[in-house]
Amino acid sequence: MSTDTARLIAAYEALPQDKKQEFVKELFHRLPPFDSGPLDDKEVALAGDQLATMLEQEERDSQAR
Repeated sequence: MSTDTARLIAAYEALPQDKKQEFVKELFHRLPPFDSGPLDDKEVALAGDQLATMLEQEERDSQAR
């Protein structure tokens, strides 16, 4: 990590929580668009499986109440 980056991180860590949120919001507005590229079939299948598992768990939890 560069000295400048370390200084920025230290300054961020010193901020109160509400100012950290404000900083991150402003930073995200300034970031360039990000394209992770195309997803392959394995990634899509894994995401689908994880979503199905999460939804099934939520359904079980709601029935247990």
